[in-house]
Amino acid sequence: MKKIISPLLRVCCTSALLGMLAGCGSARFDGGTNARNDDAYYQGQNVEQLTWFWQCKSSPSLAPAGLKSKVVIEGGGEHKFKSASFSGTPLIFSGKVCPPTTYPRDIVFVIDVSGSMAGWGGNDPKINNSCGRMKAVQSIIQGISTNGGNAQFAIVTFSSGVTAKSSAMYSTPASLYGDIAKNGALADTLCAASGGTNYGAGLSAAEDILSGSRSGSIKEIYFVSDGEPTDSAGPAVASRLKKPGVLDEAGKRVPVSIATVMLGDAADDKLRELASKPEMHAGAVAAGDLAQVLGKLAENDIVDGKMKYRPIGEDTWDEISLMDKLQAYTFSVPAMNIDRVSAPEGLEVSFEYRDQHDNIYVDEGKILWTDLPSKD
Repeated sequence: MKKIISPLLRVCCTSALLGMLAGCGSARFDGGTNARNDDAYYQGQNVEQLTWFWQCKSSPSLAPAGLKSKVVIEGGGEHKFKSASFSGTPLIFSGKVCPPTTYPRDIVFVIDVSGSMAGWGGNDPKINNSCGRMKAVQSIIQGISTNGGNAQFAIVTFSSGVTAKSSAMYSTPASLYGDIAKNGALADTLCAASGGTNYGAGLSAAEDILSGSRSGSIKEIYFVSDGEPTDSAGPAVASRLKKPGVLDEAGKRVPVSIATVMLGDAADDKLRELASKPEMHAGAVAAGDLAQVLGKLAENDIVDGKMKYRPIGEDTWDEISLMDKLQAYTFSVPAMNIDRVSAPEGLEVSFEYRDQHDNIYVDEGKILWTDLPSKD
């Protein structure tokens, strides 16, 4: 396939971001006084420069202003132009990526309360009415809530079976702890220690909580244990949670991200197998370090991003990595040329990025020529 868009020597300096992008487009020109709707299209003078700004819904940024023949289009969807207005016109991509933490998160902590946690020789005994497991859960919830994350939380504790389970997802620590705590004492629930280590029971309880949870949210499990499982069901439950995932309230199948931590120095191959990917597992962790280690796993950031483009009707995409162009969630891409010669029927573009929990966000848009010859 011939190269449809040729990079220019200069690079766009407009700050931008990639992200969960606005689904409807708009165009501004002549000082931004005109707005495109779904049926209108630009019919003015020649377009000397076209900027396509991709917006973040949850944390929008100010888009560049159009000025005379320097036109700005915004968001995905269809943008309609007369091809006669374009002649090797520079096309600049800019926009805003939403940091993953701005997206709704449904988080379940699955905490091992088996007998090996207990006593001074245990991996995480209760001391002064607290323990590493309790401090870690409290620290992560407080951090996510303080940073403005739209998150809901639940807790499952397990040993030989499920010992405690949230009755719902909660958005405030007080509601969460009040629901899960025995007799009002959170340490009695999170710092307990008795029985075996049934991975499958803990994961199945988390699956039950996440099934039917709100649509549009990331689904996450943070699983903490200190020993090898006494059952064999854990890997199978983890596998179906990761893919195909759980059905949300809208009936959409959503994959679940699983991070795992092994307290103490027990063999961790079985626990590592549950994690969504190797870097989402931490082993040989001391109870005093659990809050820091689990907090790091709970952080989320963009790990891959790309822009794909092709003339409408072509089979093959050209692709540009955005990772070396992202700065503080902003990107700029070298300017490209577009006209009727390079894209006879118009241009389609797809932006995609992935966070460290393997959640993928995509938005797509098209530039369409309104003066195509009739196909009668």
